[in-house]
Amino acid sequence: MVFIQTILDLGASVMMPVIITLLGLMLRVPLKKSLRAGLSVGIGFIGIGLVAGLMWTNLGGLVEALSTKWNLALNTVDLGWPVAAGIAFSDGTLVAAMFAILIGVNVLMLFLNLTNTLNVDLWNFWHFILCASIVKIMTGSMILGCIAGAIYGGVVLFLADRPAKQLEKFLGYSGVTITTASFPVMYYLCSLIDKLIDKIPGLNKINFNLKNTNSKYSFFAEPMILGLILGTGLGFLSGYGWDKAIVTGVNMAGIMLILPRMVKILMEGLTPIANGAQEFMNARFPGRQVNIGMDFAIMLGDSEVITTALILTPVTLLIAMVLPGNRLLPFMDLPALPYFITAAVLAAKRNSFRAILISTIMIIAILLIATDMAPLVTEIGKASGLVEPGVQSASSMSMGIELIGWVVTKFFGIFS
Repeated sequence: MVFIQTILDLGASVMMPVIITLLGLMLRVPLKKSLRAGLSVGIGFIGIGLVAGLMWTNLGGLVEALSTKWNLALNTVDLGWPVAAGIAFSDGTLVAAMFAILIGVNVLMLFLNLTNTLNVDLWNFWHFILCASIVKIMTGSMILGCIAGAIYGGVVLFLADRPAKQLEKFLGYSGVTITTASFPVMYYLCSLIDKLIDKIPGLNKINFNLKNTNSKYSFFAEPMILGLILGTGLGFLSGYGWDKAIVTGVNMAGIMLILPRMVKILMEGLTPIANGAQEFMNARFPGRQVNIGMDFAIMLGDSEVITTALILTPVTLLIAMVLPGNRLLPFMDLPALPYFITAAVLAAKRNSFRAILISTIMIIAILLIATDMAPLVTEIGKASGLVEPGVQSASSMSMGIELIGWVVTKFFGIFS
């Protein structure tokens, strides 16, 4: 248990090179090629982490300023995903059991042909483990908790192949999918909303694509120019002085330009492993396409994801204020909004108008689920010691993306 926690504490930039290198060797990719791939993935994660840190710093400041300026008053504290992950990893016995179970479920489902996805995103197992922790607290049974977490992980694997083809079109790389939290089912629901829009007269004719902007205006659609405009504009909207607003704009411009390059490094590392996995599976299961399950950070390199998130930052705060039934004040997790809307952007197929519309609908669902989960999150957070005893209500936007986990938790509530 201590060993597992120590490995987890090393972070994705160290974990992923080890995992990818070992996976490459298991798939009979040559050592030099496997090591190079592992290091490329690790370096990509370091780059993404550095740029994402800059993004969090700038968006975090904007969120705080917007909240103060608009005098938002909601009574559920947004803990942020790092605290949620800490809560998930606070029970060493459960963590060790769930790692073994989740890896076993993946191997079994591959052999039974229930999935073509090999999930190497071990860090994000915390989403499944958090579900197990909540059910364990609810029912007092570790066995039921483990079953709940295994169901969550299994459903994600079962659905994870669906986004792979669209991700190939979106990213330009084959054999990759996303297995973070409830991404596969969120993508499925976002695709249904996209099909519904197809049937609505007027809306189905709107097709604004940032990448295909009229050449007359294409300068303003360039990622770094768009980052400068939106970052500076949000700065002024937050009450910043002109100097701080411009600094924010330049930082966001840098993020929009550099982040795609970091993701490219990561994806270059994954390519030989994905190819090796495909050859390995073809030798044993002819005709099967295998997908490598990764973090949804692989989509952050696309300017449309960041642009949509920037536009939706003030919109999310406005929705939080007026949405009936919502009690969560988006704060700590709002800088992570680019991650939360990846499924909507992918489902919109490069239609920026639809990406914003579908993301808005998803944000409403995220806030309501996060509010509904608040009592359980508060209880388990206090039990772990990561939520202060005096806190009346706590949750996070990241809890709102745990759609499968939410359904599983509700089901196991009958045993409490």
